[in-house]
Amino acid sequence: MMRLSLLAAVVLLFAVSDRCSLSADENDLFTIVGEQTTETITVQVTDPNDDPIEGAVVTPWALRYSQGHGHWLRNGKDISGMKPEAARTDKNGIANIAYPFYRDAAEKSRTLQVSVHVRHESFCLSDAVHMDVPSDDVFEIEMQPAASIQFRPVIAIDDDFTMDQIQVLRSDMGSWQNSFRREIRGDHVHVDQLFPGESDFLLVRLVDGAPTHFSDILEVELTPGANPPMDVPLRPAASVSGRLADNVPRPIVDGRILAMTVPPKSARDRVTWSTWAPIDADGTFLIEGWPKNQSIQIIGLTENHRVRSPEAAQNLSSHFGHPVVFDPPLDKPITLEMEPLHACRVQVKSLDDKPLDDVKVTAYPNVLWTNWGSQVYGKPLTRSADFFGNPDLLAYFQNRRDQPLYPSTFIDQSDEDGVARLKLPVGKWGLYVDDDQYEIPILLGRRSLDLTVSNDSENSIVMRLVPKGTDLLGDYDSLAGVVFGCSTREGERICALPEVREKIDEFVRRIQEAEDPQDPKILSEAFMVVSDAFLKAGDQDEAAKWRRKSLKMKVKLTQAISTEESSN
Repeated sequence: MMRLSLLAAVVLLFAVSDRCSLSADENDLFTIVGEQTTETITVQVTDPNDDPIEGAVVTPWALRYSQGHGHWLRNGKDISGMKPEAARTDKNGIANIAYPFYRDAAEKSRTLQVSVHVRHESFCLSDAVHMDVPSDDVFEIEMQPAASIQFRPVIAIDDDFTMDQIQVLRSDMGSWQNSFRREIRGDHVHVDQLFPGESDFLLVRLVDGAPTHFSDILEVELTPGANPPMDVPLRPAASVSGRLADNVPRPIVDGRILAMTVPPKSARDRVTWSTWAPIDADGTFLIEGWPKNQSIQIIGLTENHRVRSPEAAQNLSSHFGHPVVFDPPLDKPITLEMEPLHACRVQVKSLDDKPLDDVKVTAYPNVLWTNWGSQVYGKPLTRSADFFGNPDLLAYFQNRRDQPLYPSTFIDQSDEDGVARLKLPVGKWGLYVDDDQYEIPILLGRRSLDLTVSNDSENSIVMRLVPKGTDLLGDYDSLAGVVFGCSTREGERICALPEVREKIDEFVRRIQEAEDPQDPKILSEAFMVVSDAFLKAGDQDEAAKWRRKSLKMKVKLTQAISTEESSN
């Protein structure tokens, strides 16, 4: 599986079982907060000699549950009902980290993993730490002595150059906690709190927020403590011009391109430079302030088109969009071939076929960047030049997500007839809704509905919603863990048995192929398959739960048949 870069992880964070009650005196590590429970996991932070590190700041920032892994405040919302709080280690290196038992309090879907960053002025970690919960064990975190390095920029310019114009983009994890902090020391720029080992650096000169000069991307092997200083030449930035192919009608509406350098394929995080630019009405665009010797990968959107993915990339992963890559020299205008977005009609109804208006319907087509990671296609619009000194990078990304500069063709509100209209690329996309009263019924452990978009057919779907609270995702946590592998302990444990995997595959196939996935007959039979699977895995409680669900569907089916016979 591809490892996401730090920027990819940040971008993606903005982008899816009922508990037996205990009294506070039965377990002093949690307290009741409404219907939420606050629990605690204990960590001990040490150095390589196993000596405790005092004063390390442990900050929880992300949670995993059956629907996946994401920032604690998912899409800017506090769905858990409690805020993350950092804790500082004591003289024994101990800190207690509070987390919500229910990741989604309304859905009663429980937390399976807590992710933390750990910061200290003299020690570092290579990455975030992910801890499975609940756990009575003390989670041990070993930090390494931090490294530092100084760079002396070598730059030949005639205008007013000052050292405070030099910024350093780097690949280490800590950069996202301190907004790429650096210190000017005479004619050197000093960077510290770095993890020892291989690291990338890119020096850039910014004047009024715009890049004018770049260094090459430096690969440095850091050792603990102060590393030898380096002289680093900087050269003038380049500009990349281009145009959209003629198959896109002019004038261009809502056109924008996103560009990123192409990092080497690597198991570690790499430096990337990214930016975006508007597309003019005549189809031309200009990317200013580009590192001259770096390849460029580009995606783009207009009101009715997006950049066409290379054929080789499409065959590799057809459910993603892919960037087009151009190698230096980039001294001639480039042309971007485009492909159409297709109109999709989503009819939103209640179970009794009444149209529902003002329901937000959203799809999330992704782009898979070369050697980097994925994100929602064309969103958010960010520039690396904005990262330096930004007091809160997560807030920066969130703000650009919540306040887009262009309307999204992937989102619409249903009208008075219950119709939402989206424009999507060819592919199979999940549809989601956001509404105060209604939601998508749970299918295969998730609240989404798939829409297949093609070139040669009418792309429409009927989405029937249920009142909120009809069913809870918490009841489907174990199933989601099995079907989607979101939880190692819930998924791999069950799927390790071949006959169980076969039965689960049969369940998924029957649901997906059913004309009506909510058909009580199909659900009754499928739920019994799941019950048998958990029974074979030795999980009596889960087996009984799914057997009860199967029987409930049988009762529903019998009632429907009786009603139909009475009406005849």
